[in-house]
Amino acid sequence: MTMTTQSEIERKYDVDETAVLPDLGSIARVEPAGEADLEAEYFDTERGDLAAHRIVLRRRRGGADEGWHIKLPAAEGRTELHWPLTDDDAPPAEIVDRVRSRVRGRELAVIARLRTHRVLAHLVDEAGAALVEVADDTVSATDVSTGILRLWREWEVELLDGAPDTESERTALLDRVGERLTAAGAVPSASRSKLATALGRTELDAAAGARPDDTVALTKSSPASSVLLVSIAALVDDLARIDPLVRADEPDAVHQLRTRIRRLRSLFASYRTVFDPAVTGPLRDRLQAVGTVLGDARDAEVMGERARTLLDGYWPQSDEVDERLHGWWDRVYASAHDGAVAGLSGDEWFSLLDDLDAFVAAPALAAQADQPASEVVPPALRADLDRVLKRAKAAAAGDGADELALLHEVRKAAKRLRYAAEAVSQGDAAVFGKRTRKLAAAAEAVHDLLGEHRDSVLMQNHLRQTAGSGAHAFDYGVLHEVERHGAALCLADYPAALAELKALRS
Repeated sequence: MTMTTQSEIERKYDVDETAVLPDLGSIARVEPAGEADLEAEYFDTERGDLAAHRIVLRRRRGGADEGWHIKLPAAEGRTELHWPLTDDDAPPAEIVDRVRSRVRGRELAVIARLRTHRVLAHLVDEAGAALVEVADDTVSATDVSTGILRLWREWEVELLDGAPDTESERTALLDRVGERLTAAGAVPSASRSKLATALGRTELDAAAGARPDDTVALTKSSPASSVLLVSIAALVDDLARIDPLVRADEPDAVHQLRTRIRRLRSLFASYRTVFDPAVTGPLRDRLQAVGTVLGDARDAEVMGERARTLLDGYWPQSDEVDERLHGWWDRVYASAHDGAVAGLSGDEWFSLLDDLDAFVAAPALAAQADQPASEVVPPALRADLDRVLKRAKAAAAGDGADELALLHEVRKAAKRLRYAAEAVSQGDAAVFGKRTRKLAAAAEAVHDLLGEHRDSVLMQNHLRQTAGSGAHAFDYGVLHEVERHGAALCLADYPAALAELKALRS
C-alpha cells in the first residue's frame, strides 16, 4: 500500500447545539466545502500503549481522507500517516509496523467507535489557495471498554496547504479565526483529540501517568541520577521512535538507532557509580546484541556511501565499476537490512524495550545516585578521558599488524567519552557548560578521524580482494590509491586531535 504523510495543525472548540458559525469573511473568502458522514474505529492495546505516547491509530470510512490513519506527536501539531482503506478487520501488518515498537507483542483492538456528521467550509485567499478548513462536527462516540456513549459538538479549525510558511504567521492566522469563533460562544476544547473525549479524558496519555510538563529545573546541584535519567529516558524513547523508520528503510535510520544504542550503553558504563551495574550490565549486553544485528546493515550502508563518494567525479575506464562497487554494497545492505528488521521483530527486542521502560520508571540506583551531579560527573568524565589516553598510548606502542584494531579501541573509548559528556551538556539535561561541550567536541574529533581511517582501510581491503584481473582492475587500483592517501591524511591529523583532547585533562 502507498503511504502518504502530512502535517496536521489544528485547534478545536467546544460549542453547544444552538451555536451558529460566525461570518469569517473578514479573514478570507469563505467557500462551502460540502458535508460528510464519517465512521471511525480507534485501535490500541488493552493497557493503552499508543495513547501513552499520544499516538492515534484509526480506520475511517467516509470523507475525502477515508482510510487508515496514524497520528504522531510533532514539534508543531501532529504528523499524520495515511494509507488507503482496506477490508481488514484489524490494522494490516504494514501499518502496525509503524507502531510495533510501542505495542510490541500486545494485541491491538478497537477501543472507541465514532460517528461524525461534518459540515465543511474553506477560507481561501485572493489567489484561490485554501488556507484553513473549518469543520462543524456533531459527534457520537462509544467507549468500547465501558459502553459509555458520549455526544458533543465541536468546531475544528485546520490549516491547509495554502497556509503561511512560517510558524508565527500560521499561529497568527489560527488566532484570528479563534477570536471570531470564541466571540460566537465557542470555548477552546479541554481535549485536543476526539479519541480522548470519547474515552472521557482531556489528554490521550492521562491514563498512563504521563510526566507533567512543568518538571523541576535541573542544575549541577541536582542528584546525579536525576540529571542522567533525563538523557537516558530520551534515548529509550528514541529507540521506539526510530524503530519504525528502520523497518521502513528511511534514510539514515539504521545509523540513528545504532547510535542511540551505543549512547545508552556508554551512559550505563560511564556512570556505573550512579546506576547499579548488576542491572545495567545485562541491559548493556542485550543492547549490544541488537547493535550487532544493526551493525551489518550499517557497515554495508557506510561502504555503499563511500563507494558513491569515490566514484563521484571519477570517470572509470571500465563500465563495470559502478555496478561492481556500489552495486555490490547495495545488495549486501538490502540483505543485512532484512536481517535487522527480523531482529527487531522478535520477542527479545520487545522485551528489552519493556525492561528499559521499566528502568526509566524505577531506576536501579548505585552508591552515588543521590550525590550532586557536580561531584559525580567530573570524576566519571576524567576516568573516561584517562581510558582514551591509555588506549592511545597502547596503540602508539603497538606494531603495524595490530594498528587498525588498537586504533579502533581508541575510537570506541573516545565515543564513550563524547557520549558521557554530551549527556550532561546538551538538551534537557544540560547542567554542565562550555568546558564539557569542548571535551565532547575534542573526543568527537578523535573518533571521527579514526572512524574515517578505519572505513578507508576497510574499503582498501575490499578493493584489493575483489579487483581480480578484469577490465575494472585498473580503476580499482586508482580508487585504492585515493583511499590510501585519505587514510594517511587521517593518521597525520590524529596526533594533533589527540593532543587537544589530552590538554583538557588538566
